[in-house]
Amino acid sequence: MVIKRAVAYSKIDDSWEAGKYAIAEIIKKLGKHPDFLFLFATVGHEMRKIFQGIESVASNIPLCGCSGLGSITNLGCDEATHSLAMMGMVSKNVFFHPFIVPGLSADCEKVGREIGNKIKLIELSPDDKQLLFLFPDGLTINSDGLFKGIENILGYHIDFVGGTAGNDYHFSQTYQFCNQEILSDAVAGVLITGDFNYSIGVSHGSKPLGNLKTVTKAQDNIIYEIDNEPALDLLNSLVGEERMLDFGQAINLIGLGQSFKGKGYDGDMINRAIIGIDKEQGSIKLGVPIPVGSNFQMTRRNEAKVKQGTESIAHKVTAAMQYPEDATYFYFNCSGRGSYLFGEPEPDVNNLMEVLGNDKDMIGFFCFGEIAPVMGENHFHNYTGIFVGIE
Repeated sequence: MVIKRAVAYSKIDDSWEAGKYAIAEIIKKLGKHPDFLFLFATVGHEMRKIFQGIESVASNIPLCGCSGLGSITNLGCDEATHSLAMMGMVSKNVFFHPFIVPGLSADCEKVGREIGNKIKLIELSPDDKQLLFLFPDGLTINSDGLFKGIENILGYHIDFVGGTAGNDYHFSQTYQFCNQEILSDAVAGVLITGDFNYSIGVSHGSKPLGNLKTVTKAQDNIIYEIDNEPALDLLNSLVGEERMLDFGQAINLIGLGQSFKGKGYDGDMINRAIIGIDKEQGSIKLGVPIPVGSNFQMTRRNEAKVKQGTESIAHKVTAAMQYPEDATYFYFNCSGRGSYLFGEPEPDVNNLMEVLGNDKDMIGFFCFGEIAPVMGENHFHNYTGIFVGIE
């Protein structure tokens, strides 16, 4: 076993007690202090008190993670206000290099360059095994700029995986964690290096609605016109103006499927979430830019297709592991693939666990956007599940 790990899961309301309980469980299961911790928590918690609870048991353990809409582990899955998932890891042959960089809203590409420079300081070669976990603020990210900044500095490809930090749709902030730092409008992450193997599965489970459309007027991540008509008119025609009054519910069902042919990926389209509208301008705002001339279809998530896709990537990733019984697993799932789709958080994750088995250690969270490569190129996804196995 290259990596020894243990998972803790808590729904304790008291944040200090939750942090204390989780790290104590990790140490008990490992029989020693971990080399590194992944931590995901929901925003009902006081994040600083979680860290104080951890420190009351074990000091100065390197850590990385963020807030989310809910927690995902093999021990349980929920969207509770006070939820916490932790994984402790120990290895002689695998190394963890956590970081955090603020300032996403000011200049995402600059943040990416800073991350790239931090990685370069580790002095690795392109041939060294590397996997980069990223947990950016889901409210302020421009993924194109972030990815471009990292990749331009590195000068060679490494795979990115992870998800953007989320909240419960009521808080104004999300949180990113690294060691003892708790920030917003930042990117937390960890570069994993050493002697290990990994596999990544990606699936969205959305179905197209209607004919192919073309973006005819756009700037950055705002679409003003589709087929020379106000973009919002198309959305209203599909959803209905009355239902658009509940914008959160509407956009958790409807998205854009950008044409993605030649990649061998899930229906030849990649999901783009609508994150805002402007009634006066008749525009819609996306999580990433879509250039003028881009083709897409409107999409709606399909429960059966989501479950089938999740089962498929679970089989794909476990089949790629030489020793799947001893592998470490991560699941970064869109916040729109829990209760907003199924009425409860568990169905999609349950399908994953039926393949994986509840005795396999897994951690993740419900995020506002997902990160994973397709055909050797890193992409930002929406309404998507990202399953990762490491051994």
